[in-house]
Amino acid sequence: MVTAGPGGGKTSAVRGWTRARPDHPVAWLTWADDATLIEESCQALGAPAGWIRTAGLATELAAAVSRPIILVIDEVERIEPGTPGARLLEEFCHHGGDDLHLVLISRSAVPFPIQRLRGLGHVFQVSAEQLAFTPAETRSLSSIVLGSDDLAEEVHELTKGWPVAVRLTLSWLSGLPLSDRSKRIAATPLFDYLVEEVVKDEHEEFLRTTARLPWFTDELCQAMGISVSREELRALAAQHILITPCDQGYVVSTLAREFMGDVGRVPVAAHWYESHGFVREALAVCDEPGHRVAMIERWHASLLAEGHAAELVRACVAVPEKSRTCAVDLAEGQARQVQGDWAGALECLRHVDATDPAVAWRMGMIYYQRGDYKAALSTFELAGGFDSSAFPLPSSDRAMLLAWSASARWLVGESVEATQLAEQALAMATLCQDERAAACAHTALAMVTHDAGDGAGSERHSALALAAAESSGDLLLSARVLANRAASRAEEARYEEAIADSDLSAQRADLVGAPVQTAIALHNRAEALMGLGRLDEALADFRRARDIFSRVGSDKLGHPLAGLGKVYLERGELMHARISFENSLKHAEQLQNAHLTQTALAGLARVHAVDDPALAVQLAERAVAAGGGSSRVDALLAAGWVWAETGDRTKAGAYARSAHEAAVSRRDRAKMAEALELSAFTVAESPGERADLLASAAETWAQIGSPVDIARNAFARARLNGSGLDEAEQELRRAGIRGPHSSGAGLLRATTLLDHDAVRFCVLGGVRLSRCGSAVEWQSRKARDLLTWLACQRGRTVAREAAMEILWPGEEPASCSNRLSVALSTVRSVLDPQRKFGPGEFVRADKYSIQLVGLRTDVEEFLSAAAEALASEDEDLLVAAEARYTGDVCEDSPYAEWLEPLREEARAVHQALLRLLASLAEEADDPDRAVRYLLRLLERDAYDEAAHLDLVRTLTGARRHGEARRRYRLYAEAMRELDVEPAPLSLT
Repeated sequence: MVTAGPGGGKTSAVRGWTRARPDHPVAWLTWADDATLIEESCQALGAPAGWIRTAGLATELAAAVSRPIILVIDEVERIEPGTPGARLLEEFCHHGGDDLHLVLISRSAVPFPIQRLRGLGHVFQVSAEQLAFTPAETRSLSSIVLGSDDLAEEVHELTKGWPVAVRLTLSWLSGLPLSDRSKRIAATPLFDYLVEEVVKDEHEEFLRTTARLPWFTDELCQAMGISVSREELRALAAQHILITPCDQGYVVSTLAREFMGDVGRVPVAAHWYESHGFVREALAVCDEPGHRVAMIERWHASLLAEGHAAELVRACVAVPEKSRTCAVDLAEGQARQVQGDWAGALECLRHVDATDPAVAWRMGMIYYQRGDYKAALSTFELAGGFDSSAFPLPSSDRAMLLAWSASARWLVGESVEATQLAEQALAMATLCQDERAAACAHTALAMVTHDAGDGAGSERHSALALAAAESSGDLLLSARVLANRAASRAEEARYEEAIADSDLSAQRADLVGAPVQTAIALHNRAEALMGLGRLDEALADFRRARDIFSRVGSDKLGHPLAGLGKVYLERGELMHARISFENSLKHAEQLQNAHLTQTALAGLARVHAVDDPALAVQLAERAVAAGGGSSRVDALLAAGWVWAETGDRTKAGAYARSAHEAAVSRRDRAKMAEALELSAFTVAESPGERADLLASAAETWAQIGSPVDIARNAFARARLNGSGLDEAEQELRRAGIRGPHSSGAGLLRATTLLDHDAVRFCVLGGVRLSRCGSAVEWQSRKARDLLTWLACQRGRTVAREAAMEILWPGEEPASCSNRLSVALSTVRSVLDPQRKFGPGEFVRADKYSIQLVGLRTDVEEFLSAAAEALASEDEDLLVAAEARYTGDVCEDSPYAEWLEPLREEARAVHQALLRLLASLAEEADDPDRAVRYLLRLLERDAYDEAAHLDLVRTLTGARRHGEARRRYRLYAEAMRELDVEPAPLSLT
């Protein structure tokens, strides 16, 4: 870090330092704005042309650096804190790797905290005092310029060694007679006067003309009518006072620019830049509205293709309202859409003809990406997007309109219409020889053929779409194709391939700055991770996708919400699952998205099977009736399990058969296996047949390689044959599943229906009471609250007045006594409806106190198991104890203060279990398990810095560098929210 005031010699010192290191390539950047800094950083570090940058850029660039390089950023003081440019530099500092050496030149402190880096010795700072000339250096320079060092001491005293002041003073003195020098130097206290003396009349016009140019050459100067030769420019640049050299030519120095003040732009320069292919520079200096509009119309497509959306937006905004044309509106709309500014893009596009296919497909695509499919369909239809006969002549824009219309029709469940439109789009794209339109058409055909069960056809269309997208050079389109193929492959249980496609899709989406596509890729990756049993990683990706959709205002938010619901359902966290599915259903119904509606309804049906079987049946039937396609098998399976819960084996068996047939037709091996498991409990006529069906399903799960489903199937078989149950339960918990008592409708839930355990009361997660595996319906909320409060007292005797204050706060105890007695009676009848035991079996009460006895709760079981496990550090006991934690105490009552002591105790014990399990997994060199437990820690506390850094270190050690970089970015974001400086990656 080189810090000094203006004219402090910062730039000259660094240039001399870099020239002394010829073996290290140097990239030198002078900040102009965020977009320019980001773009030039990419070019300097070897990024492909056309990238648009995102928050994760620094880590991607650092990873791509293959040899040591020095990156110099000048004028850092102009970067505002919190801007994309500041975040990029901060990422470079913390995550730049060993080969990237960063030099920051600034007049003031850098716009982000570096205390930790400084404390670790990662910052070398050069200050103004160190840059100042020493007396000896001033004498040496005086001898060179003046021919003697007679005045060197006075010059040094006057300038305090300030490099530019020394240079200016000596330069000014050299033009004076020897006899006047000593007299005149005493009368020269003002630096401005020195500058005025140096800026001669012959320089002033030249400087005023070039001061605000991005850069200039002698050829450009000649075009602007400035008579200056190449040799004169070299001589001026050698002084390092008025102008300095840059890669393209020369730039006016900061001091000279400030001295010249605000100067106008030069129209000739804009034409010269454009004629030589420097369009961005031309737009930056152009002041003629007509020329600016002409440039936008000529160059907007290439600017977008090269990744200069920000510059294009600035150029369009600078066009006066009276000079704007439809082409300018369309260019700005496209640029804003690439940046993720949908509202701004739509505002621009609304000014143009919405019936024009070129406008309509872009507007509709924005609605489509937002998840507003109704608006997308209306926009497409208005421009004739549902009928190719509306277009007498084929064109690329018309082909794109048909292709996007096909995708939108597919999403609302109109597969036949979608197929017809996609085929028409492909035919028109072929006629036009447009690769982008062909890629969009093949993408739509891949989706509809996959829905029809033609896996080979879907794979073929995906391959053709990807080839066309890559041939066109459209990274965003190729990201979309890869994400769609990932979704199809995940459904076919090709999880590793799906993850690879999703990773590549996310990477390309990041490169073009497309947050929606990044979120889609994360969502599809999470689906594949679920299939591999990596539930905690899936949960993290679903959450990240949800956060991105929420931040950009996309209605696609319902998809990751449904994904979260599925993970919570797998893990046995039913309250969280219900909330996620309910929120997802709201989005699905609002958007008329048949696929998402089926998924959310099926998930809710499974959740409600535990506490309201009648409602679960209604939800499942609605899911089945919602339509066909990829989510129908989910709906059929949910309906089968829910009907099995009610005891209607006939209906459940019919759904099992239908689900199996549908899964086979779609080549969905995972759903085929689950259909076999459903058949084992609904169709099988004998224990032997049931065992055979479960064994067949186990073979499929083994082929797929899903540890969660393998463990679940093994537990069901062990439960039925009565052997190996303890080992099966351990494997179930190792897979991340809490246990059968916490499961929604499905295989594990079916095994609990065979269990006739006594009453069970749970407060971890939501409050629930079950008897013989079935939920108990409460007739009195006060009785439920009373039992919950007593359970949280953990067997302690409590005063009746205390109970009254909890149930009826602020009321007189005398008026509440009878109500408390009624509530106690209700609790006893719920716990012992057949009155098999005496009144003191579960609740003991007298005139003064109450005590809950003989009723073990899940929180007590968890704390007891955790204490034993932590004391022994036995991994099996730790895993079993952690699996008992199904959520915080009474999450459905978040604001009850009397719950806080027990809630905090249980939460702290759970975190201790997770930390120890992660540590043991690291010691055993099992990074996958360590990652799982660290992600659970972060799920409970997103600001746990130690867990963040341990996770990054673990992923790095496992050579999962892409994931490590993503997790580090999330860590840095979390720390910034707390105004805490992130630790550099080397700490891990």
